[in-house]
Amino acid sequence: MLNLHGFVGYFEDQKEKPYRLEVLRPSGLIAGTALKPMPASPNGKEGSETDVYQVNRYFDIIDHPIMYAAPDTTSFMVQGMKVLINVYSPNGVYTSQSIKPGIVEMVTAQKNILGEIDNTGIYAILLYLSDTDAPDARGFGALEHHTSTVVVLPEEMPADLLQKSMTDVVSHEFFHILTPLNIHSEEVHYFDYNNPKMSKHLWMYEGVTEYFANLFQVNQGLIDEKEFYDRMTEKIRSSGNFDDTVPFTVMSENILSDQYKDSYYNVYLKGALIGMALDIRLRELSKGEMGILDVMKALSQKYGKDTPFHDDQLIEDIISLSFPEVREFFDAYVTGSTPIPYAEFLKKAGLEEIEVETPTGFLLNQQVPYIDANPDTKEVFFREGITFNSFLQELGVKGGDVIKSINGDVYDLDSIYNLLGNTENWQEGQQVKMLVTRDGEEITLEAEVFKPFETVIQLVEQDLPNDHEAVLLRRAWLKG
Repeated sequence: MLNLHGFVGYFEDQKEKPYRLEVLRPSGLIAGTALKPMPASPNGKEGSETDVYQVNRYFDIIDHPIMYAAPDTTSFMVQGMKVLINVYSPNGVYTSQSIKPGIVEMVTAQKNILGEIDNTGIYAILLYLSDTDAPDARGFGALEHHTSTVVVLPEEMPADLLQKSMTDVVSHEFFHILTPLNIHSEEVHYFDYNNPKMSKHLWMYEGVTEYFANLFQVNQGLIDEKEFYDRMTEKIRSSGNFDDTVPFTVMSENILSDQYKDSYYNVYLKGALIGMALDIRLRELSKGEMGILDVMKALSQKYGKDTPFHDDQLIEDIISLSFPEVREFFDAYVTGSTPIPYAEFLKKAGLEEIEVETPTGFLLNQQVPYIDANPDTKEVFFREGITFNSFLQELGVKGGDVIKSINGDVYDLDSIYNLLGNTENWQEGQQVKMLVTRDGEEITLEAEVFKPFETVIQLVEQDLPNDHEAVLLRRAWLKG
C-alpha cells in the first residue's frame, strides 16, 4: 500500500510541474489505483514489469495511493462513473466480488443523492484487510482522496459488520467529491506543505460530509428513521465532551495548534450537527423546497474543482444562495459562541427527546469499549471523556484509571481478550474487587454486580397529523 506522501517529495516552486512516476513491480502483482498508467514497456528484468504514471502536478502524485497485490479486482458503472474495487485479503476470507453487492448498493444510493456532481470519471476503492494474528496493520479506518478511498479493516470482521463499516466509512469519503473536491478554499487549493494554513470551514469539509454520509442512508432506505435519529443523538451526546462555546471557525482555523488540536474529532460530531441544524433551518425557511445539499450543489456550480473560494467569502455566498435569515444562524452557532439548541431545531421537525435506559456490556457498549490500551506499556486503562455505564459508575471508575487486577487476576494488553470474556461471565450479586492505578496511587474499587445500563437520550416522533407543518418539514428533510 503506497501512500505516496511518504515516498515522493517536491522541489520548492516546482509543485505545479509535471511528474513522471515509475514503479518496478513483480509480474504477479497489479496496481489498484485511480491513476491511468502509460502503455507498459519491457524493462529487461525477468519476472518484473514497470508501471509508468504521468501526472500534471505534485498534488496529483500524492492524491493517488496505489495498492499492489495479487489480482482481485472488479468494477461497475453507475451513472457514467466507473467504480473500481481492489481487495487484499491475506487469508482469502473476502474477495472483491463478495463485497461488490454492498458497494454497488451504497454508491448507487449516493449517486442518486448527488446527481451530476462527480467531476471524476473513475473512482477507486482500495480495501486492505489486516491479519490480526500476524504482524500487520493495526490502524483501522479510511483516508479520502479526490478520486479514491483507502480502507484498512481487520480481516476477521464478520461479513455483516464489514458491510456496515464499508457503508459508513466509504460513504463519508465518497461524499468528499462534493467538498473539498468541488468546493474548497484557497488554503486547500494552494496548500503550503511546509507551513500549512488551515481553512475556517472544517464544519463544511468534514462536518457536512459526515452529515451527508448519514442522511443519504435514511433518504435512500439503507437505514430507518430510528437508526438515523440514534446516530444524531449519539453525536449530540459525544460532542458534549468538547467546549461548546468555542466558535467553530476559530477552532478550525487553528486546529493545528496545541490549544485546539485535541478538538479535531469534534468536527465529525458538532460539525455534522451544524449541518443537520442548518439543513432543518433551510427546509423551514423554504417550506421544504431547499436543503443544505441544494446549497452545496449551487456552491459546486459557482466554484468547481479548479476555482477556490476566499475563506471569508463562503458564508456570504451561502447566504446569497439561500436566505438572509441564515446569517443569524452562522453568527450565533458557527462564527459565534452560542451552543446550538438542538431540541429547538428538532422540534421544528416534530421530534422530541426522551430518556431511556439501554443495556450495555460491562466493558463494552455494543462495539464501543469503555477501555483502551497503551501498546508501549501494555497497560489497560479506562477511556477519558466518555460516560460510563451504571455499573462502572457504581464501582467508582474514573477516566484514566489503569487496571492492574480484577478479583486477583492480573490483566494487560496481552490478556485483554480474556479480560473482556471474563467480565461478560460475571453473575448478578457477585462481588467484584478491582485494583487500579490512579494518578500514581493504587486504589481498590469494589461493587456488587448488577446488569449495567446507560441512560441515553432518544429522539421520538411526536404524535401529529400527517399534514402538520412539522411532519411535512420532517418528510422534506429526510426524504426530500
